[in-house]
Amino acid sequence: MTDALGFFHEKKPWSKYKDLILDYYLTPYLAKVARLRKPILVVDCFAGPGRFGDGDPGSPLIIANRLQFVSEQGAKVQGFYIEKDPVLFERLVDNTRELRIPVRTCPGDFRQYVDEIAALAADHTVFVYFDPIRPSDLRFADMERVYGQLQGGHSVEVLVNFMSRGFMRAVRGMADRILVDGVLQSEHPFVVDWNAIAGSTYWQDMIFQRQLSDSECIEQLAKGYAGRLGQWFKWVISYPIRDNYEDKFPKYHLVFGSRHPDAIELMNRAMVKARREFVGARFVVGHLFPNQPEEEVIEPREVERTVVETSHIIGKATWKDLRVRATIAKPCIYTDSDLNSAIKRAIKKGELLSSGSGQRIEEDAWIWFPTHE
Repeated sequence: MTDALGFFHEKKPWSKYKDLILDYYLTPYLAKVARLRKPILVVDCFAGPGRFGDGDPGSPLIIANRLQFVSEQGAKVQGFYIEKDPVLFERLVDNTRELRIPVRTCPGDFRQYVDEIAALAADHTVFVYFDPIRPSDLRFADMERVYGQLQGGHSVEVLVNFMSRGFMRAVRGMADRILVDGVLQSEHPFVVDWNAIAGSTYWQDMIFQRQLSDSECIEQLAKGYAGRLGQWFKWVISYPIRDNYEDKFPKYHLVFGSRHPDAIELMNRAMVKARREFVGARFVVGHLFPNQPEEEVIEPREVERTVVETSHIIGKATWKDLRVRATIAKPCIYTDSDLNSAIKRAIKKGELLSSGSGQRIEEDAWIWFPTHE
């Protein structure tokens, strides 16, 4: 059995968590872009069979369900599903045969469809989902032609499963071939190959650093990847996905890029909702008294500290920009409602100054840290 076939035998907890985020995001995203009156294209580049062996829906069916809703409201939609494994592709075709929206199922490697997707991005709103089985399945440059459509002002968003832990383990597994006397051989073909996967060389200063713990290395890799995506998308947010709450290391990071700040807030809401459901299933449901860890209890003072520290870092900014920047600084923890309330409290206490009254949400009001006057 291939790795891919084994993976889709049953849906693992981390896959359920990841798919919750995808599902929760698509609902408000599709409703928003439908108002643009342009055709909507959602591309799943590693679609899999559409349904797991245990009957749980995979990303193609989750996407189709959300597309169908906006289609019934009058939007023109299409699902574009690509799968390389021949057996999985046959199952994908079977599992999408009865869908009531236009769906194109494509066999082969997604790279052969990149030019077509890029062309469609010229007059469609496009959401691209990358969920590879292995880190080596996705090279950063493969989709830069699609990202390039952003330069023309087109609507392209991307959600990537960056396999941060798998990346670290794979590279360390090649240490005896790419290190000579402890020095990385930058011209070695394996190193060049992993540069292409990462999108740059940032990983080279992290993987073999003894002063970094494994968890720190994984987080730094995710930050590096998010930073690389930031070359194309003004707004990027990243969040680790774990199998169990107690796991020290994440399975991977979901990294999302958009050119619009509203999308970051929509994605963060989806992440927060999924996280709270994930935590609730572990610590609340079935318990007489909730016993979630302290860090999962929202403390108003901690939210205030986040917005004040963010303001100190970014300087004078609009209320909305401060909220979005605070969201990126502490992703998947606070909702925009939590942050709005914290901003109002910080203004009232004089910890932040504002061109507005601070009594209500004023998206365009200027806010700044007192020493930035």
